[in-house]
Amino acid sequence: MGHVPLPSRSRRFGVGKEIGGAVYVHRKYEHELGAAVAIARARIPSQFEYTVVKFTPRTGTVTFVVSEDFDTADEPTVGDLIIVPASGPVRCLRQRPDPFIYHHKHLMVRDDYPGFSVEANKARSARWLAMPGIDVHRIGRKSYWERVVLAQLNGP
Repeated sequence: MGHVPLPSRSRRFGVGKEIGGAVYVHRKYEHELGAAVAIARARIPSQFEYTVVKFTPRTGTVTFVVSEDFDTADEPTVGDLIIVPASGPVRCLRQRPDPFIYHHKHLMVRDDYPGFSVEANKARSARWLAMPGIDVHRIGRKSYWERVVLAQLNGP
């Protein structure tokens, strides 16, 4: 396995995973994303227990995502979510039957985050990034990840 550099945290916000024009952070760091998140949060039910915040600066859309296994799973599951556009109706989506998962969760928190070992998650990311034959367009689905990637990562 060759060495592949790890992705880095958002330069714009100092924390967060950037992909597709959006930044993902653990809710503990949502304040780092600015006023748009606080405004959007006021539009969701107060009892909605989200874990991850996805913010798309270009559109101002904020998505609040349940990820019950964020601290315990190496690749946490994307659960139910609420999408709050800058203007327009709020939408609720249920977890998909073959749910998405998050990779590189260490990017969504700071190094001193107490919920899991950030260093261990970085090391895991480095291991699977260096594996050959991984279809990066399919790794976001839990079924592909478990069937193909984990089979190699955990090995015989």
